[in-house]
Amino acid sequence: MTNADFPFSDAAGFWQEPDIILSELVSLIANRMNAEVGLTLMIGGAVLTGTLIGEREYLSMVSELFKLITLDMLDEPTQEDRDAIAEAFDFNQLAEDDYLDDEDDQPADAVPAPAADVPTQTPPAEREPLLPIRFLHLKNPVVITPGSTMEFRDSSLPAMRIRLSQIDGWMVGRVSQLSADYDPYDGDDEPRSFGRNRFIQ
Repeated sequence: MTNADFPFSDAAGFWQEPDIILSELVSLIANRMNAEVGLTLMIGGAVLTGTLIGEREYLSMVSELFKLITLDMLDEPTQEDRDAIAEAFDFNQLAEDDYLDDEDDQPADAVPAPAADVPTQTPPAEREPLLPIRFLHLKNPVVITPGSTMEFRDSSLPAMRIRLSQIDGWMVGRVSQLSADYDPYDGDDEPRSFGRNRFIQ
């Protein structure tokens, strides 16, 4: 992925581009591999920590939530009502990432090509660049700001959609909040390390 992949042409727009490394991590690890990774973000002076999930998992969560809300509004929904609601709130089709090469998107009766016709590995120079994406999704997010901490674990939709271009900084790992009486120096010249139990990978 290069700067030319983003629709910015002026110098000001260059600084609004999302971090390419983070974009590729989200696209490859979360969206395409459906892996969950602890992630901590800095956004406008606040710390936001949670578990990075794929956009299709997030869209499925949104779809199921609104299906349940709508069905709960009906006294005795018919099967026709259920089918109409399922179609109206199928947000999975709104995925922005490119999944055309995923096995899940292949027809069920598709016949795989003979092994001899499949190259073992595509040279890096010949690979198609990833399409730029605009959002990432955090499950069970915790927002830490000066003087307050908010978590959304008990929310009906415990996941947050975040615009990549608004992120100031990030690190892999979900960080836990230190207690108010924690002293990183504790009388020593060097600060103590947090230890592995402070991060959830």
